[in-house]
Amino acid sequence: MAANEGVAVPRARARRQGVVTGAVGMIGMSLGTLIVSVLLGGFSWSSLQTLVPQVDTLVWALIVAFALPFVGAADLRFAIAAVALGLVVAVVSAVAQFGGMGDILFVVSGWKMLTLGCAAMLGATAGVIDARRPQPVAHAAEAALVGGAAGASVGAGTAGVGEDVVPGGRDRGVSIAVLLALVAGAALVFALPLGWFGVYFSIWEAADPPTSDEVTRYEWTAALMLVAFVAAVVLAVIRRRRGLIIVSAVALLLGIAAAFVFQVPRGRFVPVPAPVVHEDHPVCFGTTGDCPGG
Repeated sequence: MAANEGVAVPRARARRQGVVTGAVGMIGMSLGTLIVSVLLGGFSWSSLQTLVPQVDTLVWALIVAFALPFVGAADLRFAIAAVALGLVVAVVSAVAQFGGMGDILFVVSGWKMLTLGCAAMLGATAGVIDARRPQPVAHAAEAALVGGAAGASVGAGTAGVGEDVVPGGRDRGVSIAVLLALVAGAALVFALPLGWFGVYFSIWEAADPPTSDEVTRYEWTAALMLVAFVAAVVLAVIRRRRGLIIVSAVALLLGIAAAFVFQVPRGRFVPVPAPVVHEDHPVCFGTTGDCPGG
């Protein structure tokens, strides 16, 4: 097997990876939608309806959980296929909703690809972590028997049947905390452009300057997003998982970029230069011959 395909896992573990990937991605999508809804519209009992998975997310999760495990037994290949499937489902869902409406279809499909793609990446990360966690001794001995190395495996393990070779309860808790921090940070990243468009989007006339409440909402959103991603990076370093560290660090950089691009008010980080006014030129009427340049 090629080195970049990941670790080969038995079919049963591939099915488990599919269930974990689909479940975590769907739950992450629902929690992220709830966070954005509460942040932009305030909390109400009706906002809890956002926890109900959307049709496209549910279809993706079901395919990942029950059909995708048959694509192969490499955990990394499975993860890539799950993310690619999320992008495909997002486009198909947008086409089914808006048909041939060009500009709207482009915007909606792009937004769906971003949101469902992020949820798929979150689920794929969780699936790979679960697939690569230490196996119980009983499972390791069974695998060794199949490979003809049962004696070495049984002699190496001293733990009881059904116990982990390496205690992983604490590490599993840290991994879950990293995933939750990534969910919160990603939701806040998506809240930034939504808040920005709510402030500056206007069709027939120039948008009004942002209110103090809108500026405060941006500041809290950006600050909490950075806190969530920094926490994810720190926890990933504690977990000592290179994949989690890379994912968390990339998410932090993307979050910083989003906070810069969708800043409220405009020019708070890089002030817009004031227009240059030349007051030393005489008034030019076009017929007096005193215009600059003749």
